[in-house]
This record gives sequence, structure tokens and C-alpha cells, in this order.
Amino acid sequence: MGHNYTNPNRWVIIAENYEGLIRKGLGLLNKSVMDLYQDYLSVYTMDDMEEGILESCNLIIVGQNDCPLIKELIEKKEITPCQKAQGYTARIADSVWNPEKQMVVIAGADTYGTLYGCVDFVNQYCGVLVYRSELVVDDMHKEYFEVPFKEKIPEWNVTTAPAVAERGIWTWGHVIYDYRQFFENMLKLKMNEVVIWNDFAPINAKDIADYAHDLGIKLVWGFPWGWGTDCNTSAKLDDESLKQLGLDIVAKYEREYAHSGCDGIYFQSFTELSSAYIGDKLIAETVVDFVNYTAGMLLEKYPNLHIQFGLHAGSVMNHTQYIAKVDPRIYIIWENCGSFPFQAFTAYRGDENDAGDLKTTKEFVEKISVLRGKEDKFGAVLKGMLALDWGQFKHQKPGLIMGERSQRFLRQMTEDKNRIWKTRQSYWIRHVEYLREVVLSLIKDKDYVNVQELVEKGMFETTIALPVAIYAETLWNPEKPGMETVLDVMKYPCVQMANL
Repeated sequence: MGHNYTNPNRWVIIAENYEGLIRKGLGLLNKSVMDLYQDYLSVYTMDDMEEGILESCNLIIVGQNDCPLIKELIEKKEITPCQKAQGYTARIADSVWNPEKQMVVIAGADTYGTLYGCVDFVNQYCGVLVYRSELVVDDMHKEYFEVPFKEKIPEWNVTTAPAVAERGIWTWGHVIYDYRQFFENMLKLKMNEVVIWNDFAPINAKDIADYAHDLGIKLVWGFPWGWGTDCNTSAKLDDESLKQLGLDIVAKYEREYAHSGCDGIYFQSFTELSSAYIGDKLIAETVVDFVNYTAGMLLEKYPNLHIQFGLHAGSVMNHTQYIAKVDPRIYIIWENCGSFPFQAFTAYRGDENDAGDLKTTKEFVEKISVLRGKEDKFGAVLKGMLALDWGQFKHQKPGLIMGERSQRFLRQMTEDKNRIWKTRQSYWIRHVEYLREVVLSLIKDKDYVNVQELVEKGMFETTIALPVAIYAETLWNPEKPGMETVLDVMKYPCVQMANL
């Protein structure tokens, strides 16, 4: 016996397909709507709809601009599509097939945009806006939460796309304790790249990469090219030693990473110093020669390999004429480029009033962003979140199964880290305009920018802390006033305020 649907306010989802990133978006959307709708929610693809479904139901239509129903709505001028990569248009209005019903339309410029439209519907609409109803008068009583999808839901019109193309997290791999939930939480903030640094590739590297890809996240493995906590004394910068180091790096890539399913590699060399020299060697000049030699060997064998050079600004900022000579095929990812949000020593000391010299930081950022021309493959790592406890740090051994720790461990670590997040969140709220202005400087006159945030040992897999959400939303839309961003992300269902 079939179901007898008698609900006059029946809602259904109609999707372009049930595959890939769209499938993931539908899963997120279905969970949120079901929390509010409290009835069976049917999901159809556009080629297997029930007859008469468009006319008889309230509709949630999800797909790319060129799929049949979305295309029909565009032609009828019901929606104006976003054409920018990763962007989307969302609209809630009376249905064109039955004006007594409503339609929610999420139209992506591509599959990423379709997915991110679903994410924002969950966070921005189902999290907050859907509750705006004339039936809500005073208190948040029980009936308040039964209004969505039971009565007519508020209109919503948005067209948006990310200002920063590649938005991600940088972290050591051994402090990711649940890689699946770590990536799921990245998706909830519309982040699409993760750089994971290890002394050795984890034994489950392929599984990790596959899971990231299922969520539309690029995975870049990081490992040292001469970097070390003592590189000021341990680095051997004579020609023969650097040549051998280059050969060892190529061998390590082929042994550990070439077949790991990653989207690229990231490295640091011997630039994480405040001085410009190691011995009598000028770091800026020496590192460029070494990097170009080593990357040249890799790119000759693997011409499509994506390589990111993590460059610490402190040792080279007065010698950028050498850095301009880095092979243009290499993406330079700058670190420590000035005050917050590049450095946050004041935050670590608990001085919430001091964010450093914003003017000098912005001037340096605007200089290096076009160091190799407007088309420069350029990016930056921001800081000021939770980081490793270097007093307790130990280098890792081979054979790590990454991101597989017990729930008991996760609970204990989360409670411990929440105390630190409490101090960080107040700092990020106070200085959110600094963040916004630096991001605007990063993207000024640039078509492509890669921005990463150092989020390590912060239990991101269990807690989407407010500062991470502020960072992610600022990368998406830095034109929005900082405090408006703070107030918006505080209301996301996935974001948690530290309260210990």
C-alpha cells in the first residue's frame, strides 16, 4: 500500500541529480529541513518526479544554472543566476507553478556553488531567518519552533560568490583526531582546501584524501624541504648539501606522496628566522636557488604537480627582489607578514587591546601580492587561533594512522581546549576589522588568492569555534562590515561559543 499524503502544506525537494557534491548538499539540507518540518520529506531528481508534483507541493529546487528547472526559472526571469565560480543564487518566493505554494530555489554556478548554497541555506536561513514570522509575538515558546515549514516561510533573496578562491586550514596532521568530522566541519564553513603537515605521510593518506574530495575539499600534503626548529644552526647551505637535499626531497615525494591521492604538496625550507642570514649565506637568495632547483626536478617528472612554498617573511622581507625570482609555477604562501591576523603574539599573551601595526602590515601585503605580477600564484597563512604546544612537541614516527582517536579522548581534549578558545574568541571579535582589512589587501587587484588559517590542536573536529567561522565568512565576503559578520556567524547552528 502506498503512502497517502494528505498534508496540504507538503514540502518536497527536487534536485538536479543525486550525485557528488550535490548529493552532499542535499544531505545537509534534508537534515535541517526535517528538524523543522516534522513530516515525511520526499526527495526527487528532476527526471523522476511524481506527476503533478510541481503544481501540488511547496518546492525546494536545487541544481546548477543549466539544469532544466533552474534554466526554466532563469528564462522566466524568476531568478538572476550567479555566474562566478563557486557562487550561487537563492530565492524564496511564491511558486511559479502554483501561487498558493512556495518555492525555495538554490541555483549554483557550478556543483560547488550548488553545495555552498545548501550550506548557507542551513546556516543562514534555517539557522535564523526562517524563524521570522508574524505568529511570533513575544517569548520563544514551544510553538515558536513549530512555525517553520508549517506556515508560510519568509522570503529570501541572495546572490553571492567567494572573494577568495581557495579558502582553507593549515595544520599538523598528528593533531587532527577525527579527520572525517574535521572535513565535515570545514564544509559547514564553505572551506575548500586543507594543508596537512607531517614528518611522514600517514599510512591512511589515500583514505584521508578520498574523504576530503567527497566534500569538495582539496588536500595538500606538507613536508619539510630543509625546515627544522633549529634550522638556524642545523641547515647545511653549501652547494653539495643542498643538491643532495633536493634529491632526497624528490625521493620522499615519490615514496610517500605521489600515490596518496593528494592535490599537491606544500613545503617550508629554512626561512623561519628573524635574521636575514644563516652564517654567511643570505637566506632569500639561497632559498630561491634551492627551491627552483628542487621544484624544477619535480616538475620535470610531474609537470602538473601543484607546489606551495610556505615562506616566512621575517627573514626575507628586506630582500624580496630575490623572492621575485621563484619559479612562477610555484605558489608562494606567505607567513608572518606583520601584525594580526598574521601574527598574534599579543593574543597569546592575553593583551586584547593590541593587534599590532595594521598600516605597515597592509602595505607589505600589497607589495608581495604583486611581487611576481598581477597573475602571481600567491597566498598567505593567517594565525591567532590555537596552535601546537611547542614545549610538549615531539617529532612524529613513520606509520601514523591519522585522525582515528577515541571518543573519550575527543571529549577530554575538547573540554581542555575550550578554555583557550574563550580568550581567542574575544580577541577575534575585538579585532575583526583588522582581519577584514587585511583580507581586502590580500585580494586587491588579484584574480586568484589562496588563504589558509593555522588551526591546529584546537579540536576543530568537535567544535566549530567562533573565530574560525569569522575567518571563513570573511574570506567569502570581506566587503561585509566585521561586526555584521560576527553577529551572523554567531547564529549559525554549527558554531559554538566558548563558555568555560
